[in-house]
Amino acid sequence: MTRCRRARSLFPDPAGPHRFVTTESRLSLGPVPTQEASDRPDAGAGTGRAALRWATTGRALLLLVAVLFLLNLVAHFPGIMDNDSKNQYAEAISGHYTDWHPPVMAWLWSLLRRVADGPAPFLLLHLAVYWLGWGLLADGLRRTGHPRVALVMALAGAFPPFLYINSHVVKDVGMAAAWLAAVGLVFWFRVQGRRIPVATGIAIAALIAYGTLVRGNAPFGMGPLLFYAVAPAGWLRSGRLMAGALLLAVLAIPVTQLANRVLFHAQPRDPVQSLFLFDLAGIAAREHDPHLLEPRATLQDRDLAACYTPYWWDSFSPWGPCGALVHRPDTDHATLGEGLTEQWARTIAAHPLAYAIHRLRHFNSSLLFAVPLKHIRLTPEYRTDNPAFPPIEVFSARDIRLDLLRKNPFMWPVAWLTWGAVLLAWAGRERPDPSVLLARVLAVSALGYSGAYLVIGVATDFRYHYWSEIAVAAATVALLPQLAQAWRERSRILLGGLALVALVVAIGIAARLLDFQAWMK
Repeated sequence: MTRCRRARSLFPDPAGPHRFVTTESRLSLGPVPTQEASDRPDAGAGTGRAALRWATTGRALLLLVAVLFLLNLVAHFPGIMDNDSKNQYAEAISGHYTDWHPPVMAWLWSLLRRVADGPAPFLLLHLAVYWLGWGLLADGLRRTGHPRVALVMALAGAFPPFLYINSHVVKDVGMAAAWLAAVGLVFWFRVQGRRIPVATGIAIAALIAYGTLVRGNAPFGMGPLLFYAVAPAGWLRSGRLMAGALLLAVLAIPVTQLANRVLFHAQPRDPVQSLFLFDLAGIAAREHDPHLLEPRATLQDRDLAACYTPYWWDSFSPWGPCGALVHRPDTDHATLGEGLTEQWARTIAAHPLAYAIHRLRHFNSSLLFAVPLKHIRLTPEYRTDNPAFPPIEVFSARDIRLDLLRKNPFMWPVAWLTWGAVLLAWAGRERPDPSVLLARVLAVSALGYSGAYLVIGVATDFRYHYWSEIAVAAATVALLPQLAQAWRERSRILLGGLALVALVVAIGIAARLLDFQAWMK
């Protein structure tokens, strides 16, 4: 066996709180030794065990991740562009950026166009970084003495809903891939007790920065990742992570906005206006008072009832069916900007209950919780009961029934976030070994990022929670050995948490089967 330099690891020895086990600190593609050959029973017992041992080596893990990356790339090449990415690609071609979408993606795309036009270079970059993250997490687990769990971690990246989303060249995938790779790099060094080299630290900082800049609400999930990269293990407690994440988000939002203006000279289109207009419309709909929208929009009672939906703000957008009823200086802005912030704040203060109901119903829609099947059919763009708005698409009864299969509980953000909260509660009581610290960081980031949609969300789409679901999935796999032990010990937190997740799923299924539409109005 090749001689390897050994270093102290942050992985605590179960024999005592002040002892540490050692792991191989040099990059090795061989197996992590967990037992002396002379102690293994039936050491030469056939090719089956030899194959199993090889399957848990670093070489096998590297090969598995490489094959999954290539299959992912071939299956999705050259990548799918939606309306958002088409707009960003147009900015990449013109070299003139706006802040409607954070301009860093369009700027990076302008560089990738030197390789080839279209979405293919960005798809390749996204997938390479995505699988780098899963591979680093998997190899880190292998080095903690859990090679089989490492295989599960690598395979988690091939979870079908994750692959479905990463076929799209969108900012959500860029953010998730960048953050996943950054966390993977930090974890890989932490499990070995090694200092992060300067070059690697710069790469981690660049990945976290890109993920933070590429989505306007990313600061709500960024804080725990930054703390994970720079804070000592003893500091990474759940309460500190949550408080620090909130503080960093408040500080980071104006910094990212300034960076967009200074670094990319982005032309202001004031995307926050869409949030203010959406909230005003929601309050007006709850209070049955369209005058609350003045002077942003002029609507009658019937117009407001037909136009408002908790699903999204798009109905009032320049491209929406009610866009003509909204006053705006041009099609690049959501509405009139002068005095809008003050009007929004005053209206919320005067109608707090209506605002709360509006936000909760939108959050329910965004999380795919208590909603009817194919609930996009209830939006003005898809409804069939209003002759003034011809539907974009008419869904058949079969399409609606199949929605429970296509958007099953494994895709519901509410199920993932509920389980993430359970993991955080459970991991907060566990000894802070590298896997537990990783799970805490990922769970807090997921809950902070998706939780922010309660107050800032303006649309419903599964991809908005892409990072959160990936983070909770990775946290779950990292804790599999401890969770198995907790299951055997009948941990009250774990059993209660599983019951809570089951209840959430049961409510969601019942709402779909009963066509529960009350919270979609």
